[in-house]
Amino acid sequence: MEPVKYVSRWGAISRGEREWRVEPDALVTRGASGHERRYPWKDFVSVRLCHEPTRAQPWRYVFELQPRHNRKIEIYNGHFLGGGKYEERSASYTPFVRAALTRLAEANPKTQALIGETPKRYFLLLLASLLGLGALLYVLVAVRTPLDALPFANLVKLGVILLMLPIFWGWVLKAMPRGVALEAIPERALPPENGAPR
Repeated sequence: MEPVKYVSRWGAISRGEREWRVEPDALVTRGASGHERRYPWKDFVSVRLCHEPTRAQPWRYVFELQPRHNRKIEIYNGHFLGGGKYEERSASYTPFVRAALTRLAEANPKTQALIGETPKRYFLLLLASLLGLGALLYVLVAVRTPLDALPFANLVKLGVILLMLPIFWGWVLKAMPRGVALEAIPERALPPENGAPR
């Protein structure tokens, strides 16, 4: 059976395209120099999948793998063309990630994939969001407006505050990092193969 491959160039400092191959026993990578490196599936200790858009790549998804004794591997669905331009390669990225997840699940049945933010980044985003929400609530209560002259102004402000809280907590719950079984990766963790929006 032919191994599933994915090829891309990350950025301007990359010497050339890098090929990733899903083989039965290992994830294999080959750089522009032709040198190959093998990462056995059993040596991976964590996996993370997420949508991490940037200004130049609003469609950018990331597949992170952490080998036991090596640095983290990050594979994106974008290909650097030059001059700040990128090409979306989801059509080959998504089948590659699915094939890699299948091999990982076979080698490490108890491993789960983290979907979304890392716990540390989630905590920082949550802290920043709480500070922003607190500042918005303070402005709403402390800053005088023409609405304050009305007898029901405090009820309106209370209503606005109560409407903001479920929106905030909805975001908190949606963005919370959570582990899922490698066989049960949700669709939102991977880009659509045909490039259609979800």
